Amino acid sequence: MVEFKIQLEESIVQTFGYKEVEQYLQDFVKKMILRAAVQDILEDLKTIDLQNDKEWQTARHLAWQQEKHKYMIVR
Repeated sequence: MVEFKIQLEESIVQTFGYKEVEQYLQDFVKKMILRAAVQDILEDLKTIDLQNDKEWQTARHLAWQQEKHKYMIVR
């Protein structure tokens, strides 16, 4: 693990409180981790051809059969 030390204006900590600033920084790190995961997923999607993937088509069809009662289809 890497430790970062940041300097904040004391007025920020006084305005928001230590706990709130700490929580904000932890949330920011979580968002960075999610962003990295999204970038990995998007990179993987470039190499996946879902239209020709039989397993994906089957799973999509089964999901539709299971959930279609929730939607009204107008023809």
